[in-house]
Amino acid sequence: MISSRVNKNDTTYKVIKLSNGEDIIATLTSENEADIEIENPLLMSVFPQMTKSGELDSLNLSRWIQPYTEQSYFTLSKSTVVTTAVASPGLSRYYEYVLRRIEDWKGNNEETLEEISDDDVYDELLDELETQSKSIHWTST
Repeated sequence: MISSRVNKNDTTYKVIKLSNGEDIIATLTSENEADIEIENPLLMSVFPQMTKSGELDSLNLSRWIQPYTEQSYFTLSKSTVVTTAVASPGLSRYYEYVLRRIEDWKGNNEETLEEISDDDVYDELLDELETQSKSIHWTST
């Protein structure tokens, strides 16, 4: 059995396409010939959104199995994984942001995740980017 442990200092996140059609983003923590272990998986859902410039796709990240368990590590059989890819830098920042918001929400329960607006997300991401431009676009054509 080949086993490789992922470096805990590696903040590379993986987009994982499952055979049931779901797309998740997670931290890959370990891997062997038959299984992969992931941490903090979030389900990726794309929804059409109407904007002034037309219809764009909007990405939503939500808890995957965690609503039903307190567990944060999961083992996936490689037979259920279609493919994996390294998440883009923008998606990685969005994933980290959502994880922070989930932790904040668990901690005080005063604010629900549904009350978090897209503007809140964009403003926090822009603050972290420290760029001159205030434009972030999550679009798909």
